[in-house]
Amino acid sequence: MNQDQGSITQWVKLLQAGERNAASQIWNRLYPKLLKTASRHFRRNSDPATSAEDIVQSSFRNVFQGVIGGKHPRLANRDELWNLLFVSAINRIRSHYRALNAQKRPVYHREPLEALDESLLAELMNPEALVDLSDFVEYLFRRLDQEDPSGELRRIASMHLDGHSSAWIAKTLRQRKYKVLQKIHWIRILWEECVY
Repeated sequence: MNQDQGSITQWVKLLQAGERNAASQIWNRLYPKLLKTASRHFRRNSDPATSAEDIVQSSFRNVFQGVIGGKHPRLANRDELWNLLFVSAINRIRSHYRALNAQKRPVYHREPLEALDESLLAELMNPEALVDLSDFVEYLFRRLDQEDPSGELRRIASMHLDGHSSAWIAKTLRQRKYKVLQKIHWIRILWEECVY
């Protein structure tokens, strides 16, 4: 772990303890990186009233308030903090685009699935976005491992994400279907805590 990672991890602990000065230190280190990421995903924005800077500031405020308020008690290091900031920014960007599209489109008009923006799909497939996504997915699986060191939640989540039915998962793991459904529900709760 380099000095930068260590210092941010220390500031995360101070922030969890209520030290608001730690927020400015974290801001100084991570703001440029999150702004660059948000700007890349915000290129199609046609609303001059909202900028990537607004999105990033809102994300930092939300995450910092959550950390100080005890919403993320298991937050342990720089990588986990970055994942929270990244997801917060991406969710805000998606919400912004949804709101823009809702304003432009009459209620009776709905775009078919085939009309998805090709440039957006291409942007999501660039190597940097794929690395961010891969890191985030691994973060979600590590959260399951914290809750269940046996790895069963990870296996169920992986099979469910691969499109297998709860009945198929239950048969494969030799468990009752209602137990698998309970675990899938628990996985959703744990992952929602990571995202919101």
